[in-house]
Amino acid sequence: MAGKTYTRKLSSEEARENYILILKNRLNYFPPLHRKFLMTSGGTARKVAVESYPCTCVGPGKPHQHYFVRWPGLKKGSRIQIDRVAGEPGRYILRQG
Repeated sequence: MAGKTYTRKLSSEEARENYILILKNRLNYFPPLHRKFLMTSGGTARKVAVESYPCTCVGPGKPHQHYFVRWPGLKKGSRIQIDRVAGEPGRYILRQG
């Protein structure tokens, strides 16, 4: 269901560098930038935050930010799904398949 979950297919760069790209139009699905939240996957729980870095990948006249969450052990080409835990603000579940 749109808006109820965050999904994307991981790129080789994301898997290699251990991060999940967060699309700008979906930032409001997550807590505010740099605010820690708990994300679990399998038996692993980590405090993470949406981070950003400045970029000019579309040219020097179009500076912008890229947003991401760090997470180790990602697999290239896998589809990830991040769900909020109902009734528990600040808790998310990461599924990788």
